Amino acid sequence: MKKGQKKPMTVIPLSDYLKEKREFFEQRIRDYFPSTFKEADIVLKAMEYSFFAGGKRFRPVLALTVCDALGLNGEDLIPACLAIEMIHTYSLIHDDLPSMDNDDFRRGKPSNHKVFGEGMAILAGDGLLTEAFYIASHFPEKEELTNGKLKFITALSEAAGIRGMVGGQVMDIDESKPFNEQFLEKLHMAKTGAMIKISALAPLIIFNDYRFYNEIESYASNLGLLFQITDDILDVEASSEKLGKTAGKDIEQNKLTFITLFGLKGAKKRAKEVLEKTIACAEKIPNNEYLVKLAEYIYSREK
Repeated sequence: MKKGQKKPMTVIPLSDYLKEKREFFEQRIRDYFPSTFKEADIVLKAMEYSFFAGGKRFRPVLALTVCDALGLNGEDLIPACLAIEMIHTYSLIHDDLPSMDNDDFRRGKPSNHKVFGEGMAILAGDGLLTEAFYIASHFPEKEELTNGKLKFITALSEAAGIRGMVGGQVMDIDESKPFNEQFLEKLHMAKTGAMIKISALAPLIIFNDYRFYNEIESYASNLGLLFQITDDILDVEASSEKLGKTAGKDIEQNKLTFITLFGLKGAKKRAKEVLEKTIACAEKIPNNEYLVKLAEYIYSREK
């Protein structure tokens, strides 16, 4: 057995595994999430409102699943996972604003701007984004991880900024964009896929352990695309109650999606093809049971 690897995991049902990873994440983030800000306490309340509103914690779970596969220390990855999830949450707050997707609900609750007002919602998103880099740069406080943290911050800024998520959002709202598959995949690899890919690669970067880097990168890229295709399908098939947000808005707003481009049947066919590619990538990674199951879960999810 190679150094740094641990014995193959005992396989438990995926629902139990996901619950275990979410709880592992939730129990530790209070050590890092800001708890006091006397000068402007309201913005912290707005940040907490959206961050602790529930959610699957898919990105932290993915990072911790890669840790398990490679036998790395999930405890030391929590700050990076938190930074990723804070950036994801900020993006949801801003996505819901009237000037963007104009959605009144998120995770079954009124959107941040409906509770705190548009100005405070913008500041809550800004606060989460900035605090994410504060946390990623400060923790864990281990000298041997300093170089890995620096590389992770560089990769995270690329994934979250104009080269990744922000750039993808710009492509999404561009009214002159072409309606074709090549542009659509490029859009979603940036808007959705970039933050999913950095989640999977974070353990390798933080711990300076680049075993199976190409395999994990390919797996995460396909997983990100699968996530978005199923999201497009759910926007048509699932109810607002199940989604926790307003269903059917993509078609209503004539957005470029896999549904508007290929129709429901075509999108489902494409999802199946991407699932098979994702699993094929996962099978090249050791201890891949939950990486495979995670892809199957994304494919068959109902919200």
